[in-house]
Amino acid sequence: MTFGTNKQEFKLIKIATIICGMSIAAFVFFLFQANQVQSVRKTQVGYEAVDLHSVINRERIQRDISPLLVNDKLMAAAQEKAEDMQKNNYFSHISPVNGKAWSEFIKDNDYTYKEAGENLANGYDSVEEMVEAWLNSPSHRENLLNESVSETGFGIVSGDLNNYPTTFVVQVFGEQQAEEANVIQLR
Repeated sequence: MTFGTNKQEFKLIKIATIICGMSIAAFVFFLFQANQVQSVRKTQVGYEAVDLHSVINRERIQRDISPLLVNDKLMAAAQEKAEDMQKNNYFSHISPVNGKAWSEFIKDNDYTYKEAGENLANGYDSVEEMVEAWLNSPSHRENLLNESVSETGFGIVSGDLNNYPTTFVVQVFGEQQAEEANVIQLR
């Protein structure tokens, strides 16, 4: 088939160009929508602190280590730390904004400890995946399985880290310092 100046041939070429352009536009639209769905899924994880607490205590009990009790002061400290990371766009044990260390969040919530620790995570789709990663990291594993701590708290916040949707997870561990006023000596 040869193309000339025939009006009908010109119309066919015009229609083919329009159809091709619409196909490309539809492909780009659906590709964008798929990425948006993935982003929403990442920021709206289906787990809560109770799920994380359960999986961690299961790991401790399997190793004959006492389960961790949830402490409301540690819960507040962990939540504040997670919110601070989300608000100030960082993922670290120390805030680059004001230099505040993880332990200061605990102290600010009137928890006086003789031993404490912190685990951080982001971007995990499940509690099991997160805990497995922590168990495979020597420092995180040490915190999770530390027999010298008896209490814990969790903070979970969805947000963005460097313009990428994520969920910030903070777990703090503690063993309270015995208050001198509560200690007596028997004679």
